Amino acid sequence: MKTILIFSGLIFVLVLVATAAGIFYQAPGTPIEFTTVRGERAVYQGHGLYHYDPAWFAREGIVWDVINLSIGLPLFALAVLLTRRGSTRGQLLLGGMLFYFFYVYLMAATGNAMNPLFLVYVAVFALSGATFFLNLYAIDVARLPAATSSHFPRRLLISYTLFVASVLMILWTGRVVPILLSGNFPPDLAGVATLQSQALDLGLVVPLMLATGILLWRRSPWGYLLAGISLGYGVMMSISLPAFIAVPLVQDGRVNLLEASPLLFVCLAGPLLAGLYYANLQDEKTRAAHPGPLQVEGIPGR
Repeated sequence: MKTILIFSGLIFVLVLVATAAGIFYQAPGTPIEFTTVRGERAVYQGHGLYHYDPAWFAREGIVWDVINLSIGLPLFALAVLLTRRGSTRGQLLLGGMLFYFFYVYLMAATGNAMNPLFLVYVAVFALSGATFFLNLYAIDVARLPAATSSHFPRRLLISYTLFVASVLMILWTGRVVPILLSGNFPPDLAGVATLQSQALDLGLVVPLMLATGILLWRRSPWGYLLAGISLGYGVMMSISLPAFIAVPLVQDGRVNLLEASPLLFVCLAGPLLAGLYYANLQDEKTRAAHPGPLQVEGIPGR
């Protein structure tokens, strides 16, 4: 438990530094128009922390910084506080927040143009990954199904997680395949080297959602655990995605309705299901002091 709290404290400070710098650091400069090696006409930010990023990419980065500073960090602090008090709900929420920070700052480290906070991004996703597994080890997974009430929304969660996985696979393959065939990014994505969000969604989020749905359907204790992680991550994305849709709509007067519509539905359902999940989960004391070995469906711990 002590290691989890120390690492969580470091993550909090590093995310605070990263978000504050992204919002408030404004080095002088003007937008830079540039023709890429693919022949795409791109506009780069030209100022601030995201000086060398495409303007649309930098805009998303700043939106993410605002959300992480105003909502992500307070929610993360609440999860850490509840975990320190021995709350199972707190540990599950902490798992979701750690997965979220791992996702966001892995994308920042591999997707943003090199900036002075590169090592901060690396430290956040590295510490988030390590703390995620330490926190996971401290949860009494086998007891989770018995800790749920008769109104636990298992079927709704199965439907939600499989729907999210399906939406991401359909939307992102529909975006990636035309780029692979043409060799060029569409105008709204010009200037990037690759598609980090799509890579991480298809490589991390889709497997998480599929595993959650399948294991819940099998009534595995791990399904109940992964549901908490999926919903904790999902709540933050339910706040971020509408902002990513609204900001370009306000600034540019355009939005991709084909992608926005299913994503907005997911965003509306996520917080509601998270509320039902935590409301129907009994909050028990954890095994934080001396956790035993994890048990995985007939596989004895060592």
